[in-house]
Amino acid sequence: MKTESKDINSTRKAVSVHILAEEINEIEAQLVSDFQGQAKIPGFRPGKAPEKMVRSRYAKDLKKELANRVVSKAHEGGIQGADYEVYGIVDLKEGDIIAGQDAIIEFTVDIIPSFELPSYEGLKVSSSSVEPTAEEVDAMLDQILGQRAEFKEVEKPAVEGNYVRCGYEGSIDEKPLTETYPELPSIYGTQKTTWEEAGAKESPGVRAIIDGVVGMKAGDEKSVTMDFPEDFEMAELAGKSVIYVIKVEEVREKIMPKMDAAFFEALKVKDEAELREQITENIKNQKQQQNFQEERQQITDQLLQAVDLELPQSGVDNETEALLRDFMQRNMQQGASEADFEKNKAALHASASKSAIDRMKSRIILGKIAEKEKIKAENDDFSRLIMQEAMQTGQKPEKLVKDIQKDQSRINRMRLDILMGKTMDKLLETAERETVETPAQGESQG
Repeated sequence: MKTESKDINSTRKAVSVHILAEEINEIEAQLVSDFQGQAKIPGFRPGKAPEKMVRSRYAKDLKKELANRVVSKAHEGGIQGADYEVYGIVDLKEGDIIAGQDAIIEFTVDIIPSFELPSYEGLKVSSSSVEPTAEEVDAMLDQILGQRAEFKEVEKPAVEGNYVRCGYEGSIDEKPLTETYPELPSIYGTQKTTWEEAGAKESPGVRAIIDGVVGMKAGDEKSVTMDFPEDFEMAELAGKSVIYVIKVEEVREKIMPKMDAAFFEALKVKDEAELREQITENIKNQKQQQNFQEERQQITDQLLQAVDLELPQSGVDNETEALLRDFMQRNMQQGASEADFEKNKAALHASASKSAIDRMKSRIILGKIAEKEKIKAENDDFSRLIMQEAMQTGQKPEKLVKDIQKDQSRINRMRLDILMGKTMDKLLETAERETVETPAQGESQG
């Protein structure tokens, strides 16, 4: 067997594997022998049918399997045994493979170019203090109280913090937005009935309506004007002035619950002090998790910046498509439609492509570090990952193991996740850490 390769570009090669007739004859002879041993032909005991009869009866199967075995041999010798790292096969031309004749198998492969690993010990990472501030604890307590609040209908003008049931219709030049832009989301055009928190500082929706309902009571009607900025995300409204007619149907006042014995019992705490301790611990855990993610991102950013590496296009394409599929699934579960994606298709693809390049490049770098540090995915690592998934999904570990064993691609993904995680842990062990104190709430950051 002889292998030749030539560069198509820096990440793609054309590989030609020449297999001699003698090698093909050996493969074919073994193949016929295998078929003879398994063939069930009337009048002959298993394994005793004449070779000529086996060749005649199974001619198509023999030809197909011969091609498979020759291609497999070419792949093993010409691709797996190459002195460069193959990312994947982009194209395959096997030609006509016949016993007694030489065969040339042509592969087009994407490769991962060689590169020099940067210094990866002692990388600098910074993280915020995990200790909650008094303001953060108070805010979380207010949130818990708000989740258990009652809303009492009142016959007076709405003040900031009240909830207002209303309807509104937007128009430009006295023409309803629903007629001018029928595909515009209803939140910007017409809402027959909706709830708005009067004067809410951070709330999705039309700012003029959120502020406009302040001072209105049930039965009131008024017009407000919303001047949309030039860079507004909805191109139809960017830079335009829209007049909204608001009709208020009901105003409700938010009544916070009393922190009494029944309140604490419902939350399974003894008193306010214990509740604050619980809140403090929860905020601390959230900050630790945030630091956990941010430190890894800082390591990744430094590695990406330190390595100049051109990536195989097939890998970037596959990763981009996977990210787009994941994004679409998550957003469609939240009510988005395919039409929404079509509107922003180019921007979404560009964003996914950038993320795909970074993700793929970081995996390649971490993979090289894992190889150098002799980091491997051990059985115990798989067991821990399986137990975590079983707990998260409520499946029995035994059933999960059986399902995983049937799916080699899933095993490969698990192995990759384990390697990436253990390698990142290794880098964080040797990292130089700095804790950055975040400014107290209300403190100037300028």
